[in-house]
Amino acid sequence: MAVDAESSARATAASQERRAATFALMAGIAIMATKFVAWRLTGSSAVYSDAVESIVNVVAGAFALWAIAQSHRPADRTHPYGHGRFEFLSATVEAALVGAAGASIVWEAGHRLLSGAEMPQRLDAGLVIIGAAGLANAAIGAWLLRLGRRNGSAALAADGQHLLSDALTSVAALGALFAVRLTGIAWIDPVVALCMAGVLVAMAARTMRRSLGDLVDEQDERDYELVRAILDAHVERPGAVAREPRIVGWHKLRTRHVGRHHWVEFHLQVDGSMDVRAAHDLASAIEHEVEQALASGMDGGNATAHVEPA
Repeated sequence: MAVDAESSARATAASQERRAATFALMAGIAIMATKFVAWRLTGSSAVYSDAVESIVNVVAGAFALWAIAQSHRPADRTHPYGHGRFEFLSATVEAALVGAAGASIVWEAGHRLLSGAEMPQRLDAGLVIIGAAGLANAAIGAWLLRLGRRNGSAALAADGQHLLSDALTSVAALGALFAVRLTGIAWIDPVVALCMAGVLVAMAARTMRRSLGDLVDEQDERDYELVRAILDAHVERPGAVAREPRIVGWHKLRTRHVGRHHWVEFHLQVDGSMDVRAAHDLASAIEHEVEQALASGMDGGNATAHVEPA
């Protein structure tokens, strides 16, 4: 019954994530079209920057939808650890796209700045359109980020973070339009666009660093410290009461992530006179404790213990 309930919960989460990613993709297409209308109306470099990032939103949203569908496939013969790395791949591609968008904005804004910035037109219409688009992105991004963190979906969380960053670029674009409208100084517009490009490149670098670390099995320090504390609690020491079942020591602790799933391996040192069944039961009990501690939301834990005589 417990296995059936867990399978049902995971199926529900998978369906929920796919629906969320599909909705975000459709909304992203509509918001992208709206921003390009605003750019054509105003001719603003800052609005262009905001519109270009929306292209990234759409492409990244489509990739995230694909990655979420792949990551929920069960483990099989060719992928015995599951398909969770597709989500890390999605986050890596999204970071690369954000960096490319930043480079495009630098090219456009730099060209306008060097060739003589032109005064943006129809500022009032641009303010209304970009303001509405920014609010929509902020709401959808916060929802995706919350859902992604709750379900342990790296792709969904990355998509939500990107939409929130897009909302911030909309705020910057609004600020640029307001400043030009109040001062009549045209070069403010491309300068703000260049600042927005810098923020995008920095965000892309952080996301790329995090996702590549996961792809190459960089150890999660939080997982390591959590498991270390559990194992230490079972070690028999003079003057201290160890938690049952008791062990003599442990070593070779390794942790990694495969998508939303935590994989842990460690060696347990036990009394050399212990029989095989008792040692197996001891290891199983500690494995279960570790797996329960690592499980969070829809995240899963898989612990493997190797038993050896002290």
